[in-house]
Amino acid sequence: MHIHHATMYNTLMQNRSTKNQDDIQKKTDEEKHENTSENKQILNIPAKYLPIIPLTTKEIHEAAKARVSLIAKEFSKGFNFLSKYPQSVTFFGGSRFTEDSHYYTQARSLASRIVKDLHYSVYTGGGPGIMEAANRGAFEAGGESLGLTIEIPTHQATNPYLTDHLDLYYFFSRKVCMSFSAEAYLFFPGGIGTLDEFFEILTLVQTHKIERMPIILVGSDFWNGVDIFIKKELLERKTIDTEDTELYTISDNEDKIIELIRNAPVRNGLKFSYVAPNETHPKKTSEKLASKHCEPCEKNTDEQGNKIEPLLHDASEKLLSETHNWSLIEDTSIEKIFDFHNFEEAMSFTNEVGKLAEDEGHHPDIHVIEYKHVKISLTTHNLGGLSENDFIMAAKIDELRRK
Repeated sequence: MHIHHATMYNTLMQNRSTKNQDDIQKKTDEEKHENTSENKQILNIPAKYLPIIPLTTKEIHEAAKARVSLIAKEFSKGFNFLSKYPQSVTFFGGSRFTEDSHYYTQARSLASRIVKDLHYSVYTGGGPGIMEAANRGAFEAGGESLGLTIEIPTHQATNPYLTDHLDLYYFFSRKVCMSFSAEAYLFFPGGIGTLDEFFEILTLVQTHKIERMPIILVGSDFWNGVDIFIKKELLERKTIDTEDTELYTISDNEDKIIELIRNAPVRNGLKFSYVAPNETHPKKTSEKLASKHCEPCEKNTDEQGNKIEPLLHDASEKLLSETHNWSLIEDTSIEKIFDFHNFEEAMSFTNEVGKLAEDEGHHPDIHVIEYKHVKISLTTHNLGGLSENDFIMAAKIDELRRK
């Protein structure tokens, strides 16, 4: 099987090399991003054997200058795709396993149960092996079987069990999207790519770049060896802390895995909490916005008796710019995560926000995460969307935190 893939790869690369390189260079990035999948030959082979030409250092440097807008567009396209399927589980694993592998069988079974028991969507990289098995299980169970696939000019790199997929040209944007908003991550045995994804997700959780969620390692005969390495080589050398070894769970028990996923909170994607150097607290928000007071929440008509509608996207974005690092969630709410040193600080801040909410008559949803992170969500429930009240409260909460 490996020989077949290598032979196919060599043939494809030879065919590509005969093309006029000047013509290839003249193709615009927009042309490369056009969706012409219906005209492409479908490949369902490991990524190692896909006909992709590596970028040189010079090309990477030129791409960074010339393609920034296209990269941003691809991220936007990826996040919009993810938002269509808000509750999901992402599968990772080796692309070389075939359907006679017990790993393939278990991935297929688990994906089926995730769809039937939990009604979650299933994400994979859209390729063969464990990805195909998970997509197949979800597909056969009648669920959303999704793929974040690799876009290549001449072929379509997908397995046949996808109900929807998105081609992404850049590997790094695909990796970010794969780690964006799943309620749990299932890792099956795999190769270098699988280990890369595992340690990257682990690092993002360890450093609080993404919220903690179940990271479940399926295939104990494989992962026990990785666990031993982590505890013996990393923990004993004090390069990690003991609690870091508790960020993942090794299990082959399907019932336990389903329960872990069932009990995981629904996430809202990556948070952005960058603080500039020497900036201990958020910058002061718009004094004009923070000085206002919230209108009564039950009010749903204006002075002329017209029904008040939720804010449109552009209006929300304008008000959002007057706050500090709040995130707009599907144009219906805004949220922000505040980080503290300990539980006492987090609870003190929570109580202060509670008092502010009572004074303003506009009440946010408040969640304490892992004892020292406070997530605040604001929406005007009466309207089923956003109003100026939400941004006034956000500005006031920022002021409260700054003080």
